[in-house]
Amino acid sequence: MAEKLRSILKRTNWSSLLKAVIFAVAWWVLPFWLFAIIALYLYFVPITGAGKVSAPFLVLLWIAFLQQESILAAAIFGAIFYFILLIKDLIIIDRRTAYEVLMLVLSYLLVRSFFLNVGGSFGWLTLAYGLAGAWGMSALVSSFVTNFSPETAAETREARMFRRMLGWMSFFLVWQLLIVGTFLPLDFLYQSAIIFLVAAIVLDIVPQYVFGELSRTKVLAISTVLFTLLVIISASARWII
Repeated sequence: MAEKLRSILKRTNWSSLLKAVIFAVAWWVLPFWLFAIIALYLYFVPITGAGKVSAPFLVLLWIAFLQQESILAAAIFGAIFYFILLIKDLIIIDRRTAYEVLMLVLSYLLVRSFFLNVGGSFGWLTLAYGLAGAWGMSALVSSFVTNFSPETAAETREARMFRRMLGWMSFFLVWQLLIVGTFLPLDFLYQSAIIFLVAAIVLDIVPQYVFGELSRTKVLAISTVLFTLLVIISASARWII
């Protein structure tokens, strides 16, 4: 029985790896609309477990749409898609930790794509990209909370409304951060790093607050680490005056 189970897991792993390779190659060589069709097929077939990580998958598609074609980007997207499939197919045991890592990686890529595409300008396109990026990050947080919160049948309507309100607050805060970041006189890489570090506080604290795991010690530790990284990046950046 154990040998049979290991055999199944091996086949699933190789199947996921093959899908990830096809995903990466299709993004690199095909028009986006055709790539999107292939990506949807690769993800939703089989459909079992697809709803659990649909938000990360859709965010990955959005990032792929914004990114210019390159071998490095194709490899990164393939690796992320492979990671998504491992979570979807229940191959990774510690799915919560894996989802947290996936959420942070995709959030950074969202922030980077935003600043790379707006080019330090401000206008309607900036607002639109900012809304899309904020939606992506809030969707990741909401999906994480929905998948891993200890829900009970006795959960009140007020509790569900409060969770939705936190999702909208996360969306608004991230959107404001992205807009403010466009005014920083820095290269887009430094803009991305600084805004991501600030947004990471929201991404980390909101789920822990919903799960009832937040404490003063955790808040202090998270804030101290992120503030230290923020100071280091800001000090090493070349400010354009």
